[in-house]
This record gives sequence, structure tokens and C-alpha cells, in this order.
Amino acid sequence: MNKLVFHVDEAKIPAADTNGTTHVFLYGKRPARLGTGSIGGRLEVAVARLAVPVDTRSFDFLSIALAVVAADTFVSRESFSANGWTREFILDVPLARPRVWQDVAADLEHALNFLSGDRWSLLFRDGGIEPPTKKDISRLIKHIPVGSADCACLFSGGLDSLIGARRLADEGRTPLLVSHSYRGDQSYQDYLAPRLGKTLPRFAANANPVFGGQNTNDTTMRTRSLGFLAYGVVSANAVLAKKPSAGVIDLFVPENGFIALNAPLTRRRVGSHSTRTTHPSFLSQIQSVLDKVGLPVRLQNRYRHMTKGEMLCEMLPSAVVAQAAVSTVSCGKWKRKSKQCGHCVPCLIRRAAFAKAGVVDTTPYQFPDLGKLWDRPDIRDDVMATLVAAGRDERSQRQRAIASGPLPFDPVERENWFGVHKRGLEEVAAFLKTQGFAN
Repeated sequence: MNKLVFHVDEAKIPAADTNGTTHVFLYGKRPARLGTGSIGGRLEVAVARLAVPVDTRSFDFLSIALAVVAADTFVSRESFSANGWTREFILDVPLARPRVWQDVAADLEHALNFLSGDRWSLLFRDGGIEPPTKKDISRLIKHIPVGSADCACLFSGGLDSLIGARRLADEGRTPLLVSHSYRGDQSYQDYLAPRLGKTLPRFAANANPVFGGQNTNDTTMRTRSLGFLAYGVVSANAVLAKKPSAGVIDLFVPENGFIALNAPLTRRRVGSHSTRTTHPSFLSQIQSVLDKVGLPVRLQNRYRHMTKGEMLCEMLPSAVVAQAAVSTVSCGKWKRKSKQCGHCVPCLIRRAAFAKAGVVDTTPYQFPDLGKLWDRPDIRDDVMATLVAAGRDERSQRQRAIASGPLPFDPVERENWFGVHKRGLEEVAAFLKTQGFAN
């Protein structure tokens, strides 16, 4: 069992650790000492730049998300899981309004279990940080023009987020863009933002989890999406503060349905190779939590029934979109070498989307010629797994789609998820055929 105790006052972090307990400085810029961690050191300033006092409940949600991301980062699966995958966590987190969240702790634990494949126990106590006040806000020179926004939209620097934000702008909406400004991501976001058809306000922040001393951080980072959603919830709440008559604010989560479902391509990929960032079950569970605590934010994925190629086709012909699309990042491995590999599942889906839309893909992939992977058994696994999945009959494909997690009970919604899974596989298989692969 891995227990992490979070503190908002550095002076209260114990001078020594007890066995199995890690102390983390929440909203701290650096670890208090060796063997401790910190996360969210600049987030209070980022939230203050929204220029409105946000609801305490939304800020508490951010605190919870940061605690989860810290635990997921600092505790290695390889070292701290009994079966090589599942870890067990106890998080002791200070909140400004802990009683509000104690009633939904079990709901959050269930959602996190689904998201990361671990077992989570959440304990909430008094003493958490309140959101920035008007006095805090007045000290800042640079504010985000939230008043012009009518919704919020996650904006990662990927192709789907480009399309989602651009479509909202084309429809006359003014989304507040919400970005993770991790190292490397920000350059893509900065390039794409001016190509959305109009100037849009933008909230960007970096959780920056740091551990003091020797530690092997986990690289799977299954819960990063919760932190992203928490940024979005805080941002949407800021929009509502400026437009209270709206009653509820949409938070758009643009993600194609094929990768949102992310059904395991093969049996051995159940769990270990399947993220659940925007899976309908996870988003539904988080929406339920927001509703129960009274946060009027509505999560929306308008592209849940579309493949990536279908999303891109919908935006064409548009030379600006086509040019910007090639400058997005999709690769799941690119941060290791600052180059998109061209052969991982996200890269294959991306390349298939360009092929379907007839957009010339000038991305400088590490492996542009997939035909050469025949002689590389160490890196051809994703291509082979995709071909196997695409070659299954419809019944087997539907079983694999269900294996990713519970699908909605509504029969129309459910069939649409099966449909986008089938078309997504066909889209990638059609691209692979042009590369010399046949299933």
C-alpha cells in the first residue's frame, strides 16, 4: 500500500518519513526535502490570471486531481505493484471544503480505478487552500480575457483539439482554450492558436510534479487526463462567473471516437496498452461527480462517433486547417526524442486520417516508411496488432470494443460506439495497405 500525505504548509511536513508514507507539498514549487515531492507550484498564479474568484469546489477538484497525478507519477508500477501493473494508493488530501467531497469519494475512487487500473482510497481533511481572492488577482498585471468566452475547450496541440477549437470558432463560439503547458507541448499550442480563425483567450498551466532525491517516476501517466479535466473545470467555472445567466458552461473535450474508446487491439493489450482518457464510461463518471457536488460544467465530446479521418474531412476544404493539421503532434513517444515515431497506434491513426482526407502528410516521422518495419520485430508490434484487429469479424470486433470498458446503455449511442470502432479499424487498415501491409 502506498500512502501519500499532502500538505499546503511546508513547515508542517515531517522531518522524517514513516515506512510506506510519502509527503507531498501541494502547490509547492519544490520538494521540502529529500524523499518528498511537490506539485502545482505555479498553479495558484495561473488560476489568479483568470481574473475572477472561482468557485471553491472547482479549486478543490483541482487539488484532488493534482494529488492523483502526483501519486501516479511518484509511484512506479514496476516497483510498487504486486502483479506488475496494479498499485494500491491511499491519498490524504487537505481541501477547503472537504465535507462536500467526502460524499463523492467512493465515486471518484471508482472512476480512478477505471482510469488507471489501480486501487485508490481518498481521504479528505480540512486545511486546504482557498482559490485566489480578488486581492490576489489585483496583484497580477497580465489577466486572461475570460469575459469574451462562452465555453471552454481542451486544447492540447493535437489534431483533434485543433479541429474542435477551430470548429467552435467557425460556428461563432468563443471558447476559452485550456492547455497543459508541459515541456514541448507549449510550442505546438503556441503555433496552432493563431490559426483558429479568431483570437481566443487561453488558460495554460503546468502541474510540474517533482520528487526530491532518487526516484523512478512512472511513465504511463494514466491520470494526466484528470489534471487536464480539472484545468477545464476551473476555466469553465471562471467563464460562468462572468456569465452567471448561462447557468451551465460547456467544457468541450474534442477526441475522435476510435481513440476515445481505445479498444484493446489484442487480448494481451487489455489494461497495459489501453488508456481511458476520454472513454465514455470515465467521462460519464466524472460528469456524475461534478453534478453531485454542484459544479455546473457540462462535459461534451462532439466527435465521439467520428473517426479522426472523418473529423479532418469535415473541416476541408480549408488550406489553413490542412497546413496547421500537419503541424500538430499525435505520437505517444515523441517526447523521448522530440520526434513523432510514425509507427505507434496514435501515429498510425493520425497518418490514416491524412490519407482518408487526401491531405499530404509532411510530418518528419522517425520511421516514414512502414514497409521497413518488416525487418524490425522490436517496433512493428503496433502495426501487426492493428492488422489483426482489423481482420476480425464484426462479432469479434464488438467484443473487443466492450473489453475497453462499459458502453452506454442507450441502444443508439451504443451502436454508434460500435460503428466508430469498426470504421476506425478500417481507416487504419486502408492506410496500412498503401504501405504494403494486408490483413
